[in-house]
Amino acid sequence: MSQLPEFLEIAERAVDLAVEVIEAGLGTDRTLSGKGDRDFASDLDLAVEDRLREHLAEATPDIPMLGEERGVTGDTGSDYEWVLDPIDGTVNFVHGLPMYCVSLALTRHGDPAVGVVAAPRLGERYSAATGLGAVLNGSTVACSTTGELSEALVSLPDFAVGERAERDNADRLRLIGELVPRVQRIRMIGSAALDLCWIGVGRLDATMLPQANLWDVAAGVVVAREAGAMVLDRHGEPYGAGSTSVLAMTSGLKSQVGALVAAIG
Repeated sequence: MSQLPEFLEIAERAVDLAVEVIEAGLGTDRTLSGKGDRDFASDLDLAVEDRLREHLAEATPDIPMLGEERGVTGDTGSDYEWVLDPIDGTVNFVHGLPMYCVSLALTRHGDPAVGVVAAPRLGERYSAATGLGAVLNGSTVACSTTGELSEALVSLPDFAVGERAERDNADRLRLIGELVPRVQRIRMIGSAALDLCWIGVGRLDATMLPQANLWDVAAGVVVAREAGAMVLDRHGEPYGAGSTSVLAMTSGLKSQVGALVAAIG
């Protein structure tokens, strides 16, 4: 783990390059390609991922990469793996909404250990590594101290699309029905990485992601953890290798959120 500061610097440089690619493409017409039922990638998603694959293959040739758009490449026998969502919040991006970001993590034995998230339109870059804390634009951050659901601003993910959408959205609607009378407000940001980073800076008090792809959450998990948040899966276990769901919250909300999620299955 002594290499984490070096890996964090590499990740920050890579994300800065990704932001350059995005900013160079702003103001031009975007093209979308379908990945399934109402799931899309833009041409810039692909351009960002290709640029970072090239950069990281040169900077860390022994570490493979899992990218949302291109899958896994490199030496899969390594203890480490780069995990990239080139643009988390693509639909927000193509509609001109500022809630999108580049999300790059490094996992060790499958558990996120380094995370860098940059939101270009917001002028924000979050960086964190295990044991090193979390920063926003160079300043240390910490999650809120909210301890009551009635005072909590809670985020939820977009509604599901694809083959399991009807069942998944029925579960999500049940969750919303349970949350509405118990929390201060609910928000749907459209970017899982930003949901988790905003837990880390105290803008949100909890987020519940019942199904979560690794590339969507890995970097944000590190930021939220290092900012003092509790980061679990939907079964109440610490988020780690193989986890497919995320509950992140202040420590004071852990028992209340856990009991609520357990009650609705």
